[in-house]
Amino acid sequence: MAQSEPITTCARHPKVETNLRCASCGTPICPKCLVQTPVGMKCRECGTQRGGVLFTLSPGQAASALAVGLLFGVVAGWGVAFLGFFMIFLAVAYGTFAGEMILRASGRKRGVKMEVIAGAALAVGAIGGRVVVAALLMKASGGLHPQFGVLNVVVDLVLPSPIPLISLIITIASAVGRIRYI
Repeated sequence: MAQSEPITTCARHPKVETNLRCASCGTPICPKCLVQTPVGMKCRECGTQRGGVLFTLSPGQAASALAVGLLFGVVAGWGVAFLGFFMIFLAVAYGTFAGEMILRASGRKRGVKMEVIAGAALAVGAIGGRVVVAALLMKASGGLHPQFGVLNVVVDLVLPSPIPLISLIITIASAVGRIRYI
């Protein structure tokens, strides 16, 4: 004679029989209560929790990732200026490498916050680094001032060719893509 499983009821709906259990805590759940997640069905409490160790970023880790992102952004900004068209061929590799270094600086944390930190740090580093150096060079040169002043280096990203801007966008996208996927 086959043994039958004991009848369980949903923790939230005691009149509904179910054999489903939360993948995290094991609480009996009915189809009305379940939350579908990538690792299985969970109860509402476990399925709606945000965070976790992988996505919890301390202020120190965020500052470290930001500093590394700014550094790599400055190098990318000047690399675009010196390599010109050839930077397009190096942009994916450099962006992936920068994303990996930002990941390591943050203790391998991931999530939307890390993606924003990486993208913003690379963009600000690339443009801001060029502006600061241009300002220092203009101050040292004395009387020579380009038409747009220190912002001339930002205009150089687009004029006469958009290749440097495209390279910078590819670099940022590659870095964010490296942080997004394991």
